[in-house]
Amino acid sequence: MKTLGKYFKNLLTHYGVKSFCLLCGLFLWFYVTTDNDYSQSVFLPLKLLNQPRGWILSQSLPQKVKVTFQGAGKDLISLGFRDKRIELDIENSYQSKTFPITMNMIAGLPPELHVTPVEVVEPQSITVKWDRYDQKSVPIQSRIVLIPRDGYTQVGRTVFKPDSVIVEGPELLVRPVHYVETEEIEFRNVIKTLKGDVKLKSPTEETVHFNLDEVKFITEFQRIGEDQFKDIPVQVTNVPAGWRITVVPSTMDLKLQGGVGVLSDLKKEDITASIDFRTRSRYHGNRIPANIIVPEGLTFSDVKPNSFELIVER
Repeated sequence: MKTLGKYFKNLLTHYGVKSFCLLCGLFLWFYVTTDNDYSQSVFLPLKLLNQPRGWILSQSLPQKVKVTFQGAGKDLISLGFRDKRIELDIENSYQSKTFPITMNMIAGLPPELHVTPVEVVEPQSITVKWDRYDQKSVPIQSRIVLIPRDGYTQVGRTVFKPDSVIVEGPELLVRPVHYVETEEIEFRNVIKTLKGDVKLKSPTEETVHFNLDEVKFITEFQRIGEDQFKDIPVQVTNVPAGWRITVVPSTMDLKLQGGVGVLSDLKKEDITASIDFRTRSRYHGNRIPANIIVPEGLTFSDVKPNSFELIVER
């Protein structure tokens, strides 16, 4: 034990001096080794020059080009911190064209660095395709699954803010886009107003972009109620000029089901019952059913009567 204690004591003696000598040795080794010549592959960002105004790439291009350099180790290390790049001058070309990548396209190499590009590894050529730039506003289509608790129902549609998205990119790819979908999310046992943020599905093409990544949504749920509405007038549409049509009977009764808040504010004027005079020949006899339209989110039942007689006078 005594011998081991002396060993550690000697090891710690002049620790600062020994550390300094070690660092000097490492520095000397690093200086000597980095002064030798090496070859190294480096990724250079690709930059396009002289793009045609009003046009856009119809397909994505590689963002970087792999190039092999040769030179002193210390210069190759310094190269990693410089703003080097590949500059491809497309000369305002409006048509599809393939450009070979050459070493004289390399820009941003400081003259004080003794490095030489020796090979373009990949890609060795790039095909540039153009299309006219286009943008338009399209609505948002919901993929939100809303499952209410038993005895509750959704009132109206899910509202998005904003309710549209700007799509931009090549005309050939933007033109077929008629809506943008939200991502699929599900909410269960909903009983009241629900709101939050939902992400939009990303474009399938890299050259197409949306001005938004997500939108806010709000949707309302209420307890299901039921109410009876009577004496709703039945109208006749598309009557020929000079004809007089009498509906017998002239009114109907029905029962509505939906959110209790919606039903409490509903008036019978909000319910439409009509018969299209042009459809009378489709029915046998004189009895014709009416077309009933109720506010969104409501359903109807127990329609009385369920058909009507049209008395025609010319």
